[in-house]
Amino acid sequence: MKRIVLLIFLLINTIANAQCPAPSNLVYSTINVQDVSLSWTENGTATAWDIAVLPDYIVGAPLPTAGSWVSVASYPYIITGLPPTYGCYVFFVRSSCSLTNVSQWVGIGSSGCSNEVNDYLASLLSNDNFSKNTDDKDLQIAPNPSNKRVQLQMKSIIDNITVFDSLGKVILIQTQNTSEIDIENLSKGVYFIDVVSENKHFFKKFIKE
Repeated sequence: MKRIVLLIFLLINTIANAQCPAPSNLVYSTINVQDVSLSWTENGTATAWDIAVLPDYIVGAPLPTAGSWVSVASYPYIITGLPPTYGCYVFFVRSSCSLTNVSQWVGIGSSGCSNEVNDYLASLLSNDNFSKNTDDKDLQIAPNPSNKRVQLQMKSIIDNITVFDSLGKVILIQTQNTSEIDIENLSKGVYFIDVVSENKHFFKKFIKE
């Protein structure tokens, strides 16, 4: 049964990527319980594409890193061997115009992905410098780890804060007193903070002891 999933985001507004535009109309089609087909529209002259499949995708996960993708010379591309019942998988594709010039990633979340994961992924793909922002010195969280409270500091005004657990579930949303979060009642573990400031998202990880 063919399933068309929303193309989460496409970013082609930088000079470098204008020379190698990203694919569009990314679609995955279910062939059977373990195999899917990926197809897309090539918007430039690329004859090769990088494909990454990231399983168990959670809030806080980054874009594909070196070694996590395969390069292909044609499409549609068949992905085989998925578990019969798979949860949140994200399928990434980018155009490879040359050895040194690639497009931005585009991505599709499977039907097993939560709304929180899809929102996070949209922010991830919409921010060309996201991997830098996750460690941006403009956003400071301390102490980390902590067992009672964490303090947030930014050069710009924080509009709101959302805290997710490691599975992408929203734990709290805070629009007031955005300089401090009370985490005393949280269970021990890893959490992620989505800070919105000047219409930009900044994600940070913290540990509750």
